[in-house]
Amino acid sequence: MNKRIKLAACGVAAAAILAGGGWYFFHARTNSPDYAINSATNSIEEHNVEEFHRYVNVDTLLDSGYNGFIDGLTNFDPAMTPETKDAIRNFTQMLRTPLLLSLRTSIDSYVETGDLNTKENIGVADLIQRTGLNAIEFRGVKNIRQNDANENEAFADVIVFQPELGREFPIQVVLVRNEDKHWQIVRVQNLQDFVAQVTQIRHAQIGEYLAKSTEINVRHELAIREAEQKFGTILSLGNLGQDKTRAELKSLMLDVFKKDWETRKQELFSLPVPKDAETLHNLYMKICDLFIGYADDYAKWLDDKNALTIKSAEAKIHQAQTLMTEAAALAKRMAG
Repeated sequence: MNKRIKLAACGVAAAAILAGGGWYFFHARTNSPDYAINSATNSIEEHNVEEFHRYVNVDTLLDSGYNGFIDGLTNFDPAMTPETKDAIRNFTQMLRTPLLLSLRTSIDSYVETGDLNTKENIGVADLIQRTGLNAIEFRGVKNIRQNDANENEAFADVIVFQPELGREFPIQVVLVRNEDKHWQIVRVQNLQDFVAQVTQIRHAQIGEYLAKSTEINVRHELAIREAEQKFGTILSLGNLGQDKTRAELKSLMLDVFKKDWETRKQELFSLPVPKDAETLHNLYMKICDLFIGYADDYAKWLDDKNALTIKSAEAKIHQAQTLMTEAAALAKRMAG
């Protein structure tokens, strides 16, 4: 065999070895948990729904996630009775099937278009908001490792930043190697911890809002009681037929009563308002506006003595008193 033939033979052999090694490297790399996670991430960036489902079992992932959501809501509060927890679980199980179906549709929409399209499904939007997942920022994947006890199972930490937590949180996902040797994300392990922590922070924020708004309301109620006592004193020393009496009452209404409600409104308005306290906060704003309007109408009536003016004032104060009762009941429920 001449030298040229030997070199050719060596080249063929080397190519075969390299090809075999390359195949092994490619095969090993594409059949790894790392590759599955990267492929799932890339499929979202490329809006490839089919590829996404190849590496993510959405049904099992949502199933485990839903359980975590319910556990996170019910298990964080030691004051919640077992009966209450069971009642919540029974109710949420009734909603499970339609919600999971809607969530799957929303996920497919997100992969395909980058939009969850929750506007058409309030239930899904509310569920995502309550988990705190609506505000997360993806920070990467860490700690990808296979299970020492089961070579067909692996784990990874999906790192997200949640503004309400004010820090990063590792959402732990589980991957399983299928019969075709491809790895697939199948469930999330610690969503209940994530939801519980977000829920605890939100409850703390609600508690802080209730404490501060109560302090503001109580302090201003004392000032209003003093104004009402002065109102009675003015009437007891004079009568509405006297210009002096009407002038004193008008001054009291505009310079004391109205201004105090305006100050109260501004103080309440400046408070940070948690989402779950928005209804109560809006009630407080409406109550302030009604009492301010009442003061204006009453002061105007002292000048024009028009029956329609005093009726408008009375309607405002009655509505305000009704809303105050509703607000007190709502604040009590929230505190409980």
